[in-house]
Amino acid sequence: MIVLKIEETEKGLAILLSPEAQELLGATAGKQVGFEVSGDGQLTIGQLDMSFEARRARGRAFLDRYDKTFQDLAK
Repeated sequence: MIVLKIEETEKGLAILLSPEAQELLGATAGKQVGFEVSGDGQLTIGQLDMSFEARRARGRAFLDRYDKTFQDLAK
């Protein structure tokens, strides 16, 4: 496990990445990373893949997750 330090800045809180974490994420200044929280509260952080296929897969997963809700709303 890599431990990250949280510091307060003028704009809010910032997570400081160790050199090891920077290397694993491919993080550089100005680059964005994303995170997701699973149903059990697990936090996953990683590089953002904003390719068309990645966006389409995320959209499809959203539609599949709420399919019944959309069907009920369409009635």
